[in-house]
Amino acid sequence: MRYLKQLAAGVLASSLSLAAAAQTLVVGDQSFNARAVMEAAGVLDDLPYTLEWKQFTAGSPVAEALNVGSLDIGLLGDAPPLFLGALGAPIKVIAVSRQNLDGVAILARKDSNIHSLEDLRGKRAAIWKGSWSQQLLFSALDKAAVPRDALELRYLSALDASHALDGGSVDVIATWEPYVTQQERQGARVLATAEGLIPAQSFVVANAKAVEAKRAQISDFLQRLKKARDWTLSDPAHTEAYADAWAKRTRADRDIARIWFARARTDVAPLNPQVIVDAQKTVDFFAGLGLIKNYPASSLFDTSFAAAFDH
Repeated sequence: MRYLKQLAAGVLASSLSLAAAAQTLVVGDQSFNARAVMEAAGVLDDLPYTLEWKQFTAGSPVAEALNVGSLDIGLLGDAPPLFLGALGAPIKVIAVSRQNLDGVAILARKDSNIHSLEDLRGKRAAIWKGSWSQQLLFSALDKAAVPRDALELRYLSALDASHALDGGSVDVIATWEPYVTQQERQGARVLATAEGLIPAQSFVVANAKAVEAKRAQISDFLQRLKKARDWTLSDPAHTEAYADAWAKRTRADRDIARIWFARARTDVAPLNPQVIVDAQKTVDFFAGLGLIKNYPASSLFDTSFAAAFDH
């Protein structure tokens, strides 16, 4: 009898693994970032399921694709999923991606007379509403006791803001990589970074249905992503290989990619209480602007994938 039970259990486990292998995991990536590091690290060679990548140029469309169920998981900054969480969207944050916060910064034109946050009174600033750039600029102004309305604000995407700074139509921008590295190489001055001001977290987010239906595949993907990030951090030559692979895929400047990735030192990790505390700070900030309703950010987090990082 015991043998029959063991045999039945073995058959069930086998059938479950076969079913899992037959499924496809649909992953939303931004500009080939995750795909490039996983391919460079060679962690996708023996996948037991089909991996379908969908590429996006910003976080908001990733979040919306997760919301409607056209993605199983997505990699994006914290604001878009936190905004959707306020609307009760069927999504869950399952892991956190961390990077050096110097890559989120407020930059002034190299030929300007702006040398500190106090010099921003009466100046023109470009930010993107509902993003790290708005959160960083306002938080930095608050800390420096400069009224938020002391600046003329223009709401531009990160790419358009960078062009506006180049062209002189704005004096300062709050932005993220690769624009920080690009502007620094052109002589722009860093007035402040996210360090000590805002969390600037990135998340791995799953559609709620996929959390259960594709748990095995998601856990496997997280393990492989972690392995790839660890590989990159283990050797500067690996970081360069990753940067070169990404630059080739995106036709971007290889030197900028190398500087960016070496500074970012991006990692992926399981959720912990501090991640949720920091997410609540971001929710509180945007709720204070009237952009979303306030709610307990903890309701958006699923900590059950922590075991995937133990392997």
